[in-house]
Amino acid sequence: MRTFALCTLFAVAAPSAVAHAAPALDDALGPETVMPPAAERVRWTAPPPLPAADETLDPAQLAGDPDMFGRFIEANPDRLDVDLMQPEVALTLAQILLRGDRTFLAEKLLHDAARKWPERVDLARGHGRVLVSLGRPEAALRVLRPAVQRSPGDPALRYLIGRALLSLPRSRANEEAAVRALEAVVEIDPGYRDPEGVTAADIRQVAERIRAQMAPR
Repeated sequence: MRTFALCTLFAVAAPSAVAHAAPALDDALGPETVMPPAAERVRWTAPPPLPAADETLDPAQLAGDPDMFGRFIEANPDRLDVDLMQPEVALTLAQILLRGDRTFLAEKLLHDAARKWPERVDLARGHGRVLVSLGRPEAALRVLRPAVQRSPGDPALRYLIGRALLSLPRSRANEEAAVRALEAVVEIDPGYRDPEGVTAADIRQVAERIRAQMAPR
């Protein structure tokens, strides 16, 4: 899963990248290659197979081995049916999937869970965070903005909204909205520290820098 670095926030002050035409398919794939001789090939060891029967699976082992759990869900996608879960279970399973780098499976689970329990701000927060990490800021904002209406005092929601806005194409409107969201984080919780390590002091510094660099009206 991609994690958010503070430098991403500072990147908003950089000029927009110049758009280039997509390369031809052959250029994208690169030159033709040939199979190296057997002695030069990298050895590959297949992961151990999962037990074939459900009764042989140890839930504690699955919970403690994110990769095994991810492989189990990939082989049994019907097990991510939120109709069979409580919201806390959905959050826990999403966290295990994320630790096993099954980000898209986690996003699907959180999407379904947030639709089933729209009143649960914690599900919206988790879903929004994953969407931001996947580079889908518009989708994240569609999830986070209704959630912040239900829980205006949640600093994490404001922080994630700021991140999503700074991932959109650069514009004064997006920057102003992002600064307001980031400043709200510090106002709500002067000691805020995000699970990814970003502190209130970091957020304040970024907001001040963006505000200082915005062109005058």
